[in-house]
Amino acid sequence: MTDERQPLPLSPARGVPWGPLLAALFVLVATRECAVSADLTGAVWLNAVCAAGMAAPLAAGRGFPVSAVTVTVVAAMTQTTWLTPSTQLVMPLLAVLVAAFTAGRYVPHRLTAVGLLVLCLAEEWAGPIGVNADPSGDALFVNVAVWAAWLLGRSALGREQLAREERARSRAEHLREAQIRAAVATERQAVARDLHDTVAHAVTLMVLQATGTRLVARDRPEAAATALASIEEAGRQAMDDLRAMLHVLREEDDGSDSADAPPRPGPTLEALDELVRRAADSGVDITLDRPADCTHLPRTLSTAAYRAAQEGLTNATRHAPGAAVHLTVRAAPGHLTVVVSNGPSPQERPPVTVGSGTGLVGLRERVTALGGTMAATTRHDGGFTLTTELPRKTP
Repeated sequence: MTDERQPLPLSPARGVPWGPLLAALFVLVATRECAVSADLTGAVWLNAVCAAGMAAPLAAGRGFPVSAVTVTVVAAMTQTTWLTPSTQLVMPLLAVLVAAFTAGRYVPHRLTAVGLLVLCLAEEWAGPIGVNADPSGDALFVNVAVWAAWLLGRSALGREQLAREERARSRAEHLREAQIRAAVATERQAVARDLHDTVAHAVTLMVLQATGTRLVARDRPEAAATALASIEEAGRQAMDDLRAMLHVLREEDDGSDSADAPPRPGPTLEALDELVRRAADSGVDITLDRPADCTHLPRTLSTAAYRAAQEGLTNATRHAPGAAVHLTVRAAPGHLTVVVSNGPSPQERPPVTVGSGTGLVGLRERVTALGGTMAATTRHDGGFTLTTELPRKTP
């Protein structure tokens, strides 16, 4: 038999304690029934003790069904065999029916529940039928009634288990929906972060190029044409990136399942030369210092390093336009370091654009997720330095 102290989880009873009250009422009625019975052979107080035992399923059947049913059977057998025959009594039969229902309702283990049913039937056969020689019709009725009470309890248990499983499925479905919403939100944040990195960088360079074009357009038309071509190239690239990102967002809004689609690859350090070339074409005095083995890094690490260089270049040209920019990449055995720095602007020039600060916040989130660190510093002379350190083994 299973441990009766581990009952099936049930909703706790609230309000009036009906079980103990019904048990007390049962004891009073059963004792009164024995006291006025013509077949009374034992002391009334002994019958009252047996009545208290038979009331155990009402008082504690929910929490301790095995003990309650066993006590009921022993009490009923004791009263039937040595005290008052139960042929003319109603309460002992009612107690056995309640015990059978308790066995079916509150005992989850099937074999244990069947064993308790057999115990209830054995009490009826050994007591009222065997000792008191009840008629065969009464014996058949009692057996059918005990079986019916047990099956009724079993049916109630089955309905409760189905309801519990349905609630569990509902909770699992809600959890799955919450996880999907969280995944979608995370993906949207990633797309928004990439969108800011790409567009902000492109717009900053385009504004810088447009400013230079305006200054040389009259005296050097060929340089202006080159700058306009560079602006056009940067604008086309930004539009392509923007179109790809909006396509991802549009798929999510349409509810299409893109779980099987390959993830949209981000730029890596292999595209660093192109980033530097575009900056140089925009008039930025930029130098690149990096080792040759940066092309054999994990894609996640390489993408984060590229975004760090891109964001650093955007902020450097924004804070001190016209100043020389130094982009340094260092690959140590345990970590990868990206440093973007420039000095003060060579002349009094206003910032190219005003940033919102979300780019550095997004970069910090990206770097922190990989277990790295990031520090952005604006010096007192107007220069800017962005230092990003990423572990070679990302989490």
